[in-house]
Amino acid sequence: MEEEKALLEMIKCFLENRKYASDQCLDEEKLYRLARKHRVCNFLVNWAKQKCQSEKVKNAILADYNEQIVRDTNENFELEKVLDQLEKSGIKTLVFKGVIMKGLYPQNYMRKMCDLDMMVQEEKFKEVSKIVMKLGYEKFYNHEKHLIFVKKPFVMLEIHRKLMVKKDVGYEFFKTVWDKCCPYQNYKNIVQLTLEEAYLYCILHLMIHFKFTGIQIRDVLDVYLYQEKYKNVFDYEKLNNMFEKLQITQFEKNIKRIAYQWFGEEKIEDFDEVEKFILKGVSVNNNVNYHLGQRNGKLSYALGLFFPEFKVMKEKYPILQKVPVLLPVSWIMRILKDVFSKETTVKMRLDTIKLIQETNQENVEDIQKVYKKLGIIRKE
Repeated sequence: MEEEKALLEMIKCFLENRKYASDQCLDEEKLYRLARKHRVCNFLVNWAKQKCQSEKVKNAILADYNEQIVRDTNENFELEKVLDQLEKSGIKTLVFKGVIMKGLYPQNYMRKMCDLDMMVQEEKFKEVSKIVMKLGYEKFYNHEKHLIFVKKPFVMLEIHRKLMVKKDVGYEFFKTVWDKCCPYQNYKNIVQLTLEEAYLYCILHLMIHFKFTGIQIRDVLDVYLYQEKYKNVFDYEKLNNMFEKLQITQFEKNIKRIAYQWFGEEKIEDFDEVEKFILKGVSVNNNVNYHLGQRNGKLSYALGLFFPEFKVMKEKYPILQKVPVLLPVSWIMRILKDVFSKETTVKMRLDTIKLIQETNQENVEDIQKVYKKLGIIRKE
């Protein structure tokens, strides 16, 4: 895994403002593909200018770098416009995730983002939708947790109703999120999570992504930069108490260990099974293998995609709490909604069933082993 080691070293060099010294022969196209997969391609820019032998790879890296600067400039401009309008309208708004974490990086534009994340109170959702649509955004995707707007060519805005859904670890903790905020910049109505809660959310969000598809090098880098910037400021007693209460102490410890092994002072000698799993990148297969290990076989998992159990359905259809016998009707309503939806479609569920059929037990066991070591799955 020489390209993986080289990529991590290049990121360290960029962070420490020093040159990448090694002259080892690398598969440059593989290195570039790996960096793109993990959303850290910008960290190759100095190496590309100084050492890259392939003009094709060099030009691709420089093009990615320039595009990211343009994208970041657009995102910053649009974010300020949206927040200014929400501020003027007196709408309390929480900004989080990449909007905050990009401030951890040597240059803000180095932290690539999929979207701009913010949360407003449920009763203000329609008003906020009107405001952002007047600014030129179009509705793109509606989810239980958030509504996504897009403004071509670059900007995606994710307006959250809630930080987490009920099945997520930390849902109850962040139900009172507005009590865990402090002012953002010089705004009166725009807020951000307080320091320890922001780091806690970062860790919980990684756990969610692990269960969904896995995480990227960029996500581990976020943890490292959080620790490096605030290690002398964090209230570790408060953090540790929150970790213990939510039973994520082992997970946070493991992610932090990997972060310092990759970006700290020690030289990387080899990767353990968890590190290799992360370096493979995100894949929907990870989600299928994880869930298969938690279910009673492939048939049970496949049926659950179309006919979820009662405890899941009653959250989406509250009437079931009063009239449980309507469960079959709610299943039919859910399927019909999927047929006409642009979101979670029947085709997506059928694609998942195909992956379930193709999965072998060895892959399932490998995922369970990694997730138990991480602390995502509790050891019996």
